[in-house]
Amino acid sequence: MNYKDTLMWKEISETERAIAGFNAVNAKTIAAIVADTEKHGVKNVCLAGRGTSDHALFYFKYLVEIMSGYTAGYVAPSVVTMYDGKVDFSANLVIGCSQSGYAADVIAVIEKAKEQGAVTVAVTNDADSPLAKAAEYHIYLNAGKEVSVAATKTFSVQLYAMLNLACALAHRDDLVKKYASLSEKVAKFAVEADKFTSADADRLKDIKDGFILARGLAYPIAFEGSLKLQETCYIRMRGYAMSDFYHGPMAMVDEGTHVFVYVPEYTGGSAELAAAHVADVKRCLDKLTSLKADVTLVTDSKAYDCYKGAAHIDEFAPFGDENEAMFAFALYAQMLACKISCAIGNNPDSPKSLNKVTVTR
Repeated sequence: MNYKDTLMWKEISETERAIAGFNAVNAKTIAAIVADTEKHGVKNVCLAGRGTSDHALFYFKYLVEIMSGYTAGYVAPSVVTMYDGKVDFSANLVIGCSQSGYAADVIAVIEKAKEQGAVTVAVTNDADSPLAKAAEYHIYLNAGKEVSVAATKTFSVQLYAMLNLACALAHRDDLVKKYASLSEKVAKFAVEADKFTSADADRLKDIKDGFILARGLAYPIAFEGSLKLQETCYIRMRGYAMSDFYHGPMAMVDEGTHVFVYVPEYTGGSAELAAAHVADVKRCLDKLTSLKADVTLVTDSKAYDCYKGAAHIDEFAPFGDENEAMFAFALYAQMLACKISCAIGNNPDSPKSLNKVTVTR
């Protein structure tokens, strides 16, 4: 099966358009969410989602805590659906995220939070879905219909929604304006990601397991990249934070172990913090290469050129912004999964044992 004939590839290719169509239908809603959140004196955000949607919310947690005074934490939906827990959401902003809008457990969390007087927000790609109707506010992804089981363009627009909401809550109008043209950069990212993943898919089509490492803003993309390879290629891939990987999983690495490392150029703080970030990544790469792991480094930083020969390096043109890097990494992960899936004879549009809409409680 040629990957270019798949719905998954078609939908990945629609990412630029999907992101471009977001602000026109959501700017007023996001402004209203911010106003209501501040009116209620909210200082904490509760996040509910599953799978890909959970990974987008993970990105939001990093963003909102870096940019603003809000704290953000995860809701375990089973506390509501299976234990009828006594959790009180009343003083919180509660966000439920589901591409389809039919996640029963997320809907239950939003319904309970709304009954308690919380500010509730649904993020879906279906304005008529139960989740969209359950929340007080609905952020509409407006990504167009997505048919392939593996979420691609909807995940990227979820990231964009979370980026815009975090910037708005932090009153960073300068960043909202800056990221309004992100879709244009996404088109350039896609060209580079296509080139890198064609070579990597050919080299890695026979892998059976491995790890994806990242940290900070890229950490959620490590989880998403793992999920894409799991569901379309049936590869036992696992995402970890680099820092967590030292606490046990590193023992599983030996010669030939496949390890992807997603590392954007650090732009989040001082020169001192940037140097510490590079040193931390190099410590991890030193350990992996000393163990003779098969390392694929995905980055836009020249700080790691010294690993050429010891690792396969896919070096994007400089993003200039760590937040924008996440969209390039997401495209890389999606394209790689689609290409490997087709190379090994799978159909990425219809993985075994899976459905497009998953309803859990």
